[in-house]
Amino acid sequence: MFDMDTSEATVAPLFRAPSAYLTISAFLKELAEQGLPLPEKQVTWRRKSGVVGQHQIPPELPFGRVKGYGARLVISKQEATRYIQRLREQSVTITYKDVKSVVESYDEVMLKPARAAIRANRNFTGKIEDEVRGKLVEWGLAKYAYQRVGLELVIDFALITVNTRKRDQGDFVRCLVNGKDVEIPDHLKLSIKSTSGNLLAVPEIETTWEGSWFALAKLHIDDKFLYEAIKAGLGLVDLDFDRNLGWFEIRGFVSKKDFTDLGVSFKGVNLPQPFRMPNDFGRPNYIMLPVQLNQNPDDFLDLLRQIKDSAFEACHS
Repeated sequence: MFDMDTSEATVAPLFRAPSAYLTISAFLKELAEQGLPLPEKQVTWRRKSGVVGQHQIPPELPFGRVKGYGARLVISKQEATRYIQRLREQSVTITYKDVKSVVESYDEVMLKPARAAIRANRNFTGKIEDEVRGKLVEWGLAKYAYQRVGLELVIDFALITVNTRKRDQGDFVRCLVNGKDVEIPDHLKLSIKSTSGNLLAVPEIETTWEGSWFALAKLHIDDKFLYEAIKAGLGLVDLDFDRNLGWFEIRGFVSKKDFTDLGVSFKGVNLPQPFRMPNDFGRPNYIMLPVQLNQNPDDFLDLLRQIKDSAFEACHS
């Protein structure tokens, strides 16, 4: 299903930097050189700190002012190296080969009429891009799980109808063991939530759906990928299916039990400053910022291994 990733993480360029600190522009350049490009607004968000409810939220990226750099914000080379290494451990690349696989498997859904209010207002091209991006998030997690621990998660590409299911769950409830489809135990079922912004927000009703874990993910992908695919279809360019279009990032994960504990998370239609979003949610959501989630790569890999082991036992019991 997926090719194994044999690339090795490296942050060597940082060690060649003459200074002990990096400015925001230098840090962004380093990320790009490492194949993990981020827009500056992402760094701006990730360096925010403040109070939500009764909780002091630390910055994800500890930029600050240091003597000798004037008013410029900087991050220590040590902190930058540690952060980039974690991003490496919680990400996979996305190529045209991945896009091709999603489109092939999702073709029937691509052509369905739009029913949801938001999607109904999008033109066909916009709808297709939304569908591809959304499914690439699930694909990204499945690719990550397979490359890191050999877990083959089953992605649901079924067409949603009123008579079958009313939603695309975005959940991983089944996996393959030696080609056999096996149900994942309830206490290990995982729901992937993507964000175009920077937080995990889930309406209360969705917290009652099956599964015990939420994983927050972000897709960083070339905005022109669909346009280039259209040009290729018209015979104007040739696509390199192994070309790196961007990367998939796991922002963190949390158990549903902790996520719905208001002593841990926050419930509302928006967050207070400095985390407030431009628009309120239509109804109250449980909300957690990425830095409040478990962002330890080893812990997430351990969860994936538990899923794999439990499925293997169920298959051979």
